[in-house]
Amino acid sequence: MAVFYDNLRMRISTGISVDPKQWHEKKQRVKVSIENEESNTINDKLDQYELVMDSLLKRYRDEDFFPTPEGIKADLMKLNKVPSKSKRSKSFWDHFEDFVTEKRKINPDVRHYNNCLQKHLRKTEEIIGRTLTFSLVNAQSSRFNEEWINYLTFVAVNSQGDYGLMPNTIGKENKNLKAFFNWCFDKNITSRFSLKAFPSIMEDVDNIYLTEADLQAIEGKVIEDPKYAVVRDLFLVGCETGLRYSDYVRIQSHDFMRDELHIVPKKTKKAGVKKVIIPLSDRFKRILAKYDGVLPNLHANHITNFNKMIREICESLDMKDEIKFYREIAGKTIKVTKYKFEEVTSHTCRRTFCTLKFLKGMPAQAIMKFTGHTSERNFLKYLKLDAELTAQKYKNYF
Repeated sequence: MAVFYDNLRMRISTGISVDPKQWHEKKQRVKVSIENEESNTINDKLDQYELVMDSLLKRYRDEDFFPTPEGIKADLMKLNKVPSKSKRSKSFWDHFEDFVTEKRKINPDVRHYNNCLQKHLRKTEEIIGRTLTFSLVNAQSSRFNEEWINYLTFVAVNSQGDYGLMPNTIGKENKNLKAFFNWCFDKNITSRFSLKAFPSIMEDVDNIYLTEADLQAIEGKVIEDPKYAVVRDLFLVGCETGLRYSDYVRIQSHDFMRDELHIVPKKTKKAGVKKVIIPLSDRFKRILAKYDGVLPNLHANHITNFNKMIREICESLDMKDEIKFYREIAGKTIKVTKYKFEEVTSHTCRRTFCTLKFLKGMPAQAIMKFTGHTSERNFLKYLKLDAELTAQKYKNYF
């Protein structure tokens, strides 16, 4: 390392040596490649040397005092803490386990990392035929980026049992992968590298919403099984509030004030959305009266059963309008036809709330205050206006 200070030039040995072919002269760092798996570790050490020397020179300038070369070397060695052997000895998968463990402290449900992401990374590892390392991921010669996307697009088995994931699912896996890499960057586990090869793809999906007539039919249906009745009522509460499933299944009596619901959305709590205040609709009040002001609680992990039961309720109401849409699977655009009840889920409530309120003339900005959306771009994804309703709402403009 060459250091220039006070019109003097000093050379300090880093104690590191590499094959000249592995050295990037312009970047003054080791080239990242599969052949040199220690490249990231070496570059981390060089980064540390440079960072400490910069801070030392700044301190010397501030104090208007420059010690002898021997003094600078002594200060450098004293301040430069080389990463511990235990950190360097950890494998890619050791760090992945640490990542999952840390995420679990924030949210116990880490299935999208611990199950889905890990499964897809393991499969890609098998295809490449080498154990994953950060150097391998970063090296262009490993073709990890291409093999990862190719596997997700054509090889991975989707929820229907077919090969190839949909673009939004691929985007979600890329988002999770980038979350892991960024965590590693922040922890100084590996040097930063570009993540442009892992785009968070998002395409519009033709999810359905329910009409006011649908909601009236669901509310008016006689249901003898108390479990199904609770699911029906909480689903309607979701449609009347625009809350996510994780919020409307945990509403408690102390959340009500002056005919209003005051609740902190669970998902956006850390993003700065502290509380939303939603006026109680007549339908909400009728449901609340059935339970003497105390709604039954459901555990968030019951969402699969919740979706199954609400679809059965909608099927019994003969919600069999054909829904036609297109999906891209394995690189091919496929036309899909389903009955309306088949597409109803716990999240249909939120889309229904946004769409019906918008059709009634409520301004988008006002709806966003109730749903907790901070981005109009994300909010607009929830508006599901079919061609007929759009024509009815805006015919006065023609």
